[in-house]
Amino acid sequence: MKDKIITCIQCNEPFIFTAEEQNRYHARGFDEPIRCPNCRKKKSKETNINQPWKDQGRKKHRRHKNRKNFKENSLE
Repeated sequence: MKDKIITCIQCNEPFIFTAEEQNRYHARGFDEPIRCPNCRKKKSKETNINQPWKDQGRKKHRRHKNRKNFKENSLE
């Protein structure tokens, strides 16, 4: 595969989609990117802000650890 030049749909700037990236995307079953790396990062940040439930899994995990320690300490 050869490197491809793709125009970002968000900022209209061209970016290079390298052969290595193409192989990685193909191996994982992903489509070609439609946004440049900078716009992808911005979109990802916006999505994380608009979906606060994504962080809840981490909080539950921390609570679970604390509960476990609390039980161990209360038995002493």
